[in-house]
Amino acid sequence: MQSVKSFKTFKPGTMKKEKFEEAFEQLFQPMIEKCVSRLLEEKKETTVENPEQWLTIAKACKEFGCTQHTLRKAMIKQELPYYQPENRTYVKRLDVFRYMEDLRIRSKDDAEEYPFLRANG
Repeated sequence: MQSVKSFKTFKPGTMKKEKFEEAFEQLFQPMIEKCVSRLLEEKKETTVENPEQWLTIAKACKEFGCTQHTLRKAMIKQELPYYQPENRTYVKRLDVFRYMEDLRIRSKDDAEEYPFLRANG
């Protein structure tokens, strides 16, 4: 905290440049790192191998760890695009990935960072 105090009382000519830079870095470095990590997290793109590949419902469920009921309900609600030639139903891997990502339950940390996710009360 000494550096923060010296930073607050900084007057031109009273502190050496090196000490000023050190105090500045100690004060603002944590905020800068947090902002950068948030930006990187927002921009992080998960790559999906063969995103355009069509999967049967059974294969998609096995790959993404969900039930057929979950995917079929999403298709009925038109939340998940699908292709149904004759008796088989197919979904694209990327579409299932995006749907499952949308179902992700936000953590307590997310609620602290994003006030609109907080529960009322």
